[in-house]
Amino acid sequence: MGGVLAMREMEGAGRSRAPAFLPADLLPEPQGGLYQGLYKRLRTFILDGVWPPGTRLPSSRTLAADLKVSRNTAILAVEQLIADGWAESRSRSGVYVSIGPAVAPAVAPPQPRARDAAELPPFAPERPAADLFPAQVWKQLQARAWAQIEPHHLVTADPAGDAGLRETIARLVCAPRGLRCHPDQILIVPTATAAIDLVAATLLRAGDATLIEAASRPSVRHLLAARGARLEVIGGEPADIPAPLACTGFDGAARPWLLDWARGCGGWVLEDDRDSELWFDETPLPPLAAEDGARVLLAGSFNRILFPGLCVAFLVAPAALVEPLRDAHAIVGGRASLASQLALEAFIAEGHFARHLRRRRQAYAERRAALIDCLGAIADPARVNRAGLHLGIDVGPGRARAVAARLAAERLGGSACSGTDSRLLLGLGATPETIRAEGPRLTAAILSELSQGHS
Repeated sequence: MGGVLAMREMEGAGRSRAPAFLPADLLPEPQGGLYQGLYKRLRTFILDGVWPPGTRLPSSRTLAADLKVSRNTAILAVEQLIADGWAESRSRSGVYVSIGPAVAPAVAPPQPRARDAAELPPFAPERPAADLFPAQVWKQLQARAWAQIEPHHLVTADPAGDAGLRETIARLVCAPRGLRCHPDQILIVPTATAAIDLVAATLLRAGDATLIEAASRPSVRHLLAARGARLEVIGGEPADIPAPLACTGFDGAARPWLLDWARGCGGWVLEDDRDSELWFDETPLPPLAAEDGARVLLAGSFNRILFPGLCVAFLVAPAALVEPLRDAHAIVGGRASLASQLALEAFIAEGHFARHLRRRRQAYAERRAALIDCLGAIADPARVNRAGLHLGIDVGPGRARAVAARLAAERLGGSACSGTDSRLLLGLGATPETIRAEGPRLTAAILSELSQGHS
């Protein structure tokens, strides 16, 4: 019957029936053979309650015929059910699920902890400000996107990203920041980290030197190391190190000299631009690509600005690297959801993105000011970071990890900045009311840990 076992009518009123269909994708077990696979499938039906106690099982002849296995295989599977107490044989009647079947040892399944905004500590750097996102608008745009997608679009979509979204990013995201680029220079990827991995896969060979700033994200360091790069840490002083690639942030210390370095040695600069939209104190710096689009690649992301599960980011490439990056993207680059791309295109083009950015900047500026106020003398306003979803404060050489551990123990959140053990990062995703309510406890915990370090 086409690989499925049809339900057999049971004789007698009130008798339970076998299930309507039994999947036939029975694969041989590594040990025990095909009958073990059939046994486990039948036992699963009993455990899951599909066959309740008293249900009559299909006969071994029926199992063998409909599943196209030998009758010996079916007999062995049924006999093992009987031997293990899952089923019982009734004389001249058949085999039935036991009234009191053997009970497997109760093993509590692992309960994964949902890392949503409600469960994350108030000052966790990865805590998103979920209250700021216009969810209702996004739901409407997502529904509209799916309505306009024809089935063939799902398999014919450009791996580099939807053309309309790339044109919109070039016109309404890059151009306002001084970066003039053609839509063909933009590749859509799921995350900024995926964009960086794509660049590394295209430009680096095992053993190549790669310049990277001390405060770079740990994920970027691990990714480059996995690609075989030899990391050379750089800072504000020019470094005369030949390398095919240098990585910096949009406000990195090495920015002032990296363009001269790239022109001098023929290297490429990759700028991680993911926090540039949350610049607090003044007009944000233009991307390096706006100064020299021939030597700089720009990786940006909408995931931190909108919501982490969006999975849409972009890479702006110099014209000379577009084809090599497209070729590499076809092999190693992940694709962003087509529906999410179309919804994002409308979100930007219809002005929702600009309004959301304004609201988000205002909200984060308020939360940032509230946290600085709570921390008092611990946070020097002149030395905190000027952008991003967190507040970075200096807690003294060698103290950041200890303070972060103390805050984690008290479920407050916070982490030590990678590359240095003197800077503590505190997230700004909680509401202003939560920040003000938890701020005194946060300050007390930091001061207590710092006092122990000086005792």
